[in-house]
Amino acid sequence: MNFYSKAQFYGVYKKVLKPPMTLDGVKHSIAMMKALPEMFPSPVALPKKMGQASEAMLHILEPTENPDSFLKGRPLSCPVLIVSENNCMLAIGTTPVTTFPKDLHEGVLYLLAYYYAFHLVYPKCVATLLSVLQTEVISDAIHGRDATSSYKKVISEWKKFIGE
Repeated sequence: MNFYSKAQFYGVYKKVLKPPMTLDGVKHSIAMMKALPEMFPSPVALPKKMGQASEAMLHILEPTENPDSFLKGRPLSCPVLIVSENNCMLAIGTTPVTTFPKDLHEGVLYLLAYYYAFHLVYPKCVATLLSVLQTEVISDAIHGRDATSSYKKVISEWKKFIGE
């Protein structure tokens, strides 16, 4: 069983995700991405203009919303996955970097890849989640100095839940 499958059960267990019975694949993936920061929370508050921690990584464009306007008004300059009706775009700061078909699983990997490729620091409001994804999805160890107390706590709860 992969991380995504286990995380679905974990999200339901933590009561931050509903069972995926009635959602199509894309809607379920979006619900999952929105729930991930609640499943693996960071203790640092969000910037004032942000409503949910998931907005640090993911934004769903409204049909009339302009991606450039969204990027210019965004309080963080870290990579973000922008989902439109037709495709996904990854942007860093105010710059769109790549566009690809609407596959959110791939989008999460792109997001992590940009942190790696450009040696970017995780935003504190989602650092715990991104550290969990780093260790659990791409199997890359966390350096001892980067293993925060919140990371240690959530990874311990996660490992206990999955039986490791």
